[in-house]
Amino acid sequence: MKTAYKNMRDFWLDVKNLENRKGILEIGPDKIAAAGVEMAVDDNGTLKYVFVATNSLGDSSFYFENNSKSGLGGMIGGHGNDKLQDAAAHLLAHASRLTAQMTVLDAGEKLPEPLSHEDVCLFAVSKEKIFYTHVKHVEVVHPEHPFYPMFAYSQQVIGFFRQEQENRPPAQA
Repeated sequence: MKTAYKNMRDFWLDVKNLENRKGILEIGPDKIAAAGVEMAVDDNGTLKYVFVATNSLGDSSFYFENNSKSGLGGMIGGHGNDKLQDAAAHLLAHASRLTAQMTVLDAGEKLPEPLSHEDVCLFAVSKEKIFYTHVKHVEVVHPEHPFYPMFAYSQQVIGFFRQEQENRPPAQA
């Protein structure tokens, strides 16, 4: 995992980064403030990671490892995009309802990354805990899977970010 990607991942997995911001909500019995998904993709035999996260302030991010000098690409924001914010809010709400079915990390433990391109890691973060589960991509895409709503909304968030990017005017040289 490249350093720039790891730094952004770690930032989102530490809700304490939000403590000084007004309006942070803690959702559900486990007081979830951020949630998302991490997936791995096979890039010519090398695993590269994709990370999508949102928090209860309405902020969302989509990061991916790439072959650029920094090794990181992505988008942040979503403000002003009602569809993206709606999908992100649903992702967070479903995550807060699914924590009882997730593994809880002990203090100081790091979120384990996906081990293959078939593995999907769904996570929810509170001030005290990180909850996560690893599921197979081929299983979580089916509506009867318990984590399907959370996964489906994460894919909508990615789609809306990509749509936003496609609708931006080209950068000026």
